[in-house]
Amino acid sequence: MFFEPQIWKKGQTVSLSDNAAINGTGYAAEITRTCITEHGTADGTVKTIRFEHHLPEGASVTGEEAYAITVTESEVILHGGTERARIYAAVTLLQMNLTGEMCICQLEDAPDCAFRGYRVYLPGRKSFKEFFDMIDTIVYYKYNCVFLEIGGAMEYKRHPEINEAWAAFAADTHRYSGRAHEIQMGYDWQKNSIHTDNGEGDILTQDEVRTLIEYCRARGLDVYPEVPTLSHSDYICLAHPELREREEDPYPDTYCPNHPDVYKLVFDIMDEVIAVFEPTIVNIGHDEFYTMCRCPRCKDSRPDDIYAEDVKRIHAYLTERGIRTAMWGEKLLPVVTQNGSTFGGSEAYRHPKWKYPAVYTCQSKLPKDILMLHWYYAFGMQYDFVYHTHGYEAIYGNMCADGVQYWRDRRRYGMKGGFCSNWGSNHPEYMQRNCQYFHLIFGAFALWSKTYDNDRQNEIVTRTFTEAFRLHYGKADEGYIRITHTTEKNIPYKVFYDGVFIEDELYHMGNYRVTYTDGTTALFEVKYGTNITNSAIPYATADDAESFDPDTLNRASSALLEVSYSTLPCVEGGKTWYTTAYKNPHPEKEIEKIEYVPDTDDTVEILKIEY
Repeated sequence: MFFEPQIWKKGQTVSLSDNAAINGTGYAAEITRTCITEHGTADGTVKTIRFEHHLPEGASVTGEEAYAITVTESEVILHGGTERARIYAAVTLLQMNLTGEMCICQLEDAPDCAFRGYRVYLPGRKSFKEFFDMIDTIVYYKYNCVFLEIGGAMEYKRHPEINEAWAAFAADTHRYSGRAHEIQMGYDWQKNSIHTDNGEGDILTQDEVRTLIEYCRARGLDVYPEVPTLSHSDYICLAHPELREREEDPYPDTYCPNHPDVYKLVFDIMDEVIAVFEPTIVNIGHDEFYTMCRCPRCKDSRPDDIYAEDVKRIHAYLTERGIRTAMWGEKLLPVVTQNGSTFGGSEAYRHPKWKYPAVYTCQSKLPKDILMLHWYYAFGMQYDFVYHTHGYEAIYGNMCADGVQYWRDRRRYGMKGGFCSNWGSNHPEYMQRNCQYFHLIFGAFALWSKTYDNDRQNEIVTRTFTEAFRLHYGKADEGYIRITHTTEKNIPYKVFYDGVFIEDELYHMGNYRVTYTDGTTALFEVKYGTNITNSAIPYATADDAESFDPDTLNRASSALLEVSYSTLPCVEGGKTWYTTAYKNPHPEKEIEKIEYVPDTDDTVEILKIEY
């Protein structure tokens, strides 16, 4: 099993009966029914699965998310004091059956970090299934919350002009791959990244958004809206250019906080979001704030005061409604790298696009109950202490746990958990190639396990590759053709968001043609970055653990993580190889041969074929 329960006293192997009775309700019971359907047998000895709404007497684990499982020869008892805890117990039962570890046992477990989340965009109207599949995946890995960015992609009944402007902007930026980058990088000033993947160009009705929320909450997830304000406010400023801070910007992304009309609009937006979500936390954004003190109303103000006053005003509005404020916190950090580069809240001055004043002095001016989302963790642990010493609670945002140095020390000093972030599509190929499956699975282990630290990093990387492959294919030796291959082709890695799309004509290399003895054929796609990549990409395995240096993390490269989920990497003969799997459309037929048919002169090396 991928997770490591704190207590797992094992006995002899047992199996589920395919007609076992279940006494529970809700999503936890739904998972146990999946266990029975997929793993139950006619001669299974376990005839009953029942839920107890409390931990067993004398349990060693505590907390709202703590659970226990008792398995006897004839019965499974899933213990948990909350619905979420019982979901985790049911998920663990499913995992035990998937990995063939169902046995008489007493199992107890609870998470190390209280905050374990995922940040995503609203899906397009035609992509609800992919969204729901993604939600089921993060529940399987025991995440407990999700942030949904709203922006202009949800219907605003008071301000339909916002949706109209956002739809037109999305249509413009989706005309071709890279159009959004032209807008972001095409001016002599620094701009925010552009979030037109949000909603995939659609404007969801408020009832459609409620459907997404209900699906999440039924699975034990807390749901928090992300409502970008001040910065990343293009959805506001495109509809109301009179509010923009930079007059000359045709695609404004920052509003003027001193404009007399701005907060009426911001609070109208907040009211509609609050009515739909009924949240306990709202993320107000405030990251990547670059355009400041440019307009006549603000030019004589201090940037840190402008920033702090905007935060405080929105925070007060939310507090009056019993809602906690969260925000991206990098503007509180005076980041200066060893080579003198400045980031976060430091002053930037070396190039017109990177010219803006310091803001980090706002760090002592904000309400202390704000939850800070710390996505600058890679600059060093010293910046965690800006939050700690100023009294803020902080969690990792945009978390890639394999890139967090001194994990256990940082937990000890006060980091409360974290969330991975998806800045692109929820469609599986995009999620994979943006390394989402890898980071979600690795992050789940790091956030849950009380034993994880950086000296286990390479081990967990290897286990994550194996788990991601299992997540995708299940038991790939049943009904699949497995091919282990590699290529010398080399396309530099890039991410597929902010209007950058996967272009098949660039990545498609050819097909495997399977010929059966009766003359039937089938074609299987070979696609660079999806199920094959370069043979020279280094792969750090668990065997490298002795050489681990916590000061220079031995992270797997993004180009390797890109193929995680569709492939299982391995090293042989000085090359990195990638095992991929194809569903055999004719398992009843005998295969005569399998051959590679290239599109061009791209070559593929095959190590082995299994079926």
